[in-house]
Amino acid sequence: MITEGRIRLRPLEDGDLERTRAWVNDPQVARLVNRVLPVTPIEHRDWYQRVVTDRHQVIFAVEVIADATHVGNCGLKGLDPRARKAELWMYLGDRDSWGKGYGTEACVALCRFGFERLNLNRIHLYTPVYNQRAVALYEKVGFKTEGVLRQDVFQDGQYHDAVVMGLLRQEFAPGRPPA
Repeated sequence: MITEGRIRLRPLEDGDLERTRAWVNDPQVARLVNRVLPVTPIEHRDWYQRVVTDRHQVIFAVEVIADATHVGNCGLKGLDPRARKAELWMYLGDRDSWGKGYGTEACVALCRFGFERLNLNRIHLYTPVYNQRAVALYEKVGFKTEGVLRQDVFQDGQYHDAVVMGLLRQEFAPGRPPA
């Protein structure tokens, strides 16, 4: 387990799956992570089996330490040991946990794990520009905007840009305001 502030990252388990599926089927959460189609129990089980056996990614449940409440999921995918890089993804599905700083703590914990335990040099991510809370969170952790993918996301009947952000090991300094 990986702890940071008030949260811990722990392995995603079978018992987390129905809660996780409910989150990705929540229209408000789905919009923020650019999901469109609902996820069936079979599709969700298949996804879980794929990710937990894929050696090119790691996945965690985000849990509040005080009461062991599972509030979201995160991970690193596309792990490239030669180039020492990976893509970060995360979401807090429990809407009651939004705005409390848990996402920032989870992101810091995941980056620390990637840089220190997996020996990554670079972590990058993509997020729709309309998800301004996510963009602000990533900037707070130290991610820098590296580009914009124009009209990359189709959501709410229209196209939206997506931002590409990256963080290098040498730039990662939790607790220090980004430059």
